[in-house]
Amino acid sequence: MLIQEARTDSGPKELRVKIGVEYHLKLHALKLLRGKRMSEAVEEALAYYFERVRLEQEAAAAELPAMRDEP
Repeated sequence: MLIQEARTDSGPKELRVKIGVEYHLKLHALKLLRGKRMSEAVEEALAYYFERVRLEQEAAAAELPAMRDEP
């Protein structure tokens, strides 16, 4: 799966999802600690998540050529 950068020319979209209570509490804590709205806390959490996924994909891609060279 390829994760692309979000288009900057599109405006905010509403997305309704059901999440577990543990994630709701974590997002609420992030909201309170950062002094932001819930939507901003969700955006911050998603940005962190997608950056982490990108870094993991890059690390995995960097390991593939090394594995091919091994006998």
